[in-house]
Amino acid sequence: MGLLDRFSRLVRANVNHLINGAEDPEKVLEQTVIDMQSDLVSMRQAVAQAIATQKRTERQHEQAKRTAQEWYNRAQLALQKGDDSTAREALTRRQSYQQTAQTLHPQIVQQKTVVQQLKSNMGLLERKISEARTQKDMYIARARAAQSSVRLNEMMSNNTGSLGAFEKMESRV
Repeated sequence: MGLLDRFSRLVRANVNHLINGAEDPEKVLEQTVIDMQSDLVSMRQAVAQAIATQKRTERQHEQAKRTAQEWYNRAQLALQKGDDSTAREALTRRQSYQQTAQTLHPQIVQQKTVVQQLKSNMGLLERKISEARTQKDMYIARARAAQSSVRLNEMMSNNTGSLGAFEKMESRV
């Protein structure tokens, strides 16, 4: 078992080394920001859908209240004319619409809470994206500076070798 574990660890280490060598920090950071932007678009769509649902429910609520009031007015008119059966029927229908309006009210309150929470989360995501962009630019600048330093050190070490050869030839002469 020990031999298989060592072999497995060796393979994983080599694969990780290859992946790390192939991974470009700039591309990874860019892709991360793009993914966050995609999440933001999805979040905005969810907020828009929630707002649309809330508005539709509010319209249904208002319509039910108006219709209940219309049936109440009809009941009063029927009573003034002395038609009790029509007045009862109108009051029954009014009660039905009032119940619908009462049922919709808690849904509206709940939807408002959901919309507020979604808007809050969307604002948080927008701030995180802004911070990520700033950090991405900073990390890219650091990576480029480090690459420049490595190249400069390589050039300096090559020049030292060339200067050493020049000095060697000078001493021979």
